[in-house]
Amino acid sequence: MTSRLVTPRFALLTTAGFLYFLAMGSQFPVLPAYVQDELGGGSVAVGLSVGAFGLSSAVLRPVVGPLGDRRGRRFLVMFGGIVAGLAMAANVVADTVGLVITFRLLTGLGEAALFVGVAAAIQDGAPANRRGEAASYFSTAVYGGLAAGPLIGEAVFEGMGADAAFLVAGGLSVAGGLLGWWAPGRPAGGSTRRPSTYFHRGAIRPGLVLGVNLIAYAGFLSFIALYAGDVGITRSGTLFALFAGVVLAMRVFAARLPDRLGPVRTSTLGLSLSTAGLACLFVWQTALGAYLGVAVYAVGQSFMFPALFVVAVESAAPEARSHAIATFSFFFDAAVGLGGLFLGGVVALSDRPTAFGVGALICALDLVLLRRILGPALVPRPVVAVS
Repeated sequence: MTSRLVTPRFALLTTAGFLYFLAMGSQFPVLPAYVQDELGGGSVAVGLSVGAFGLSSAVLRPVVGPLGDRRGRRFLVMFGGIVAGLAMAANVVADTVGLVITFRLLTGLGEAALFVGVAAAIQDGAPANRRGEAASYFSTAVYGGLAAGPLIGEAVFEGMGADAAFLVAGGLSVAGGLLGWWAPGRPAGGSTRRPSTYFHRGAIRPGLVLGVNLIAYAGFLSFIALYAGDVGITRSGTLFALFAGVVLAMRVFAARLPDRLGPVRTSTLGLSLSTAGLACLFVWQTALGAYLGVAVYAVGQSFMFPALFVVAVESAAPEARSHAIATFSFFFDAAVGLGGLFLGGVVALSDRPTAFGVGALICALDLVLLRRILGPALVPRPVVAVS
């Protein structure tokens, strides 16, 4: 395999991911305000509306993911982007919280397919000693979209209303799906048979560590926009942009760090900083504290996905790679869906800062889990000389 990582196909697939996450990010400042102010939903309704797509995506990923091994990555990317886009646009007719949740569940079906398809296709073309770097660069599509998406969504929402924001999001997602035409088909040696197990065994441990961490992340996504108003920040999109921008910068300029440090040391660093950032939001309830806490939390989160993703990818042969990625990302979606509901309950019983404090505790406990279930399973990796 050539050592070249960035190719035209890599660029097109990264753009496909960027457009989808631009669409997804544009909904974060829109949905909480729409559910709370226009539909009269409370904190639990807000949390569930934001995180519902994660519930359906979590259940469906291990089902639709292996289709990428049997029918090809192209099928997953195109199907996922188009389905998610239509579901986002359908919110124009949602006049109850129940309908919003229904369309978010359909968005999760698209999310399940598109993410696995793009991630597997990019790893198919990555040199073995640059998988962490490939994951870091691909994830810039995620956080590049999340950086610009909230600003776009908030601007469209304020200038043209919620319906326009939903339609813009839908169009962006469909456009990303159409770029999936350039994804590869079925991998050589791939089986046409369904896998014998729902989960890919090798991806369970790294997925569980990521999932526990993302319970706190779900609360962050659900309530940071409303928390911004509590501490005097008038445009919540600036916090989303700061978070995603910091992660984006770290993924670009520290892209080789997961390959050099190995997954356990990289994840330890990430969880430590994540704990500190959320604790800052809990303790220092001012605008300055919010910006500082979000920045520190973003640095921590920037290390988690690339490090743990490589563990999952390397646990599978190429013809089972979509299944492994689907299993790994199951924990991502389950955590986002359940975390939003759980921390929504925390807010209902206390307040928004307390949710961030609970999130900090969750990240600290995940450090223990990391050492117990992942550390012993991996031989420490030497420093890799990457040209």
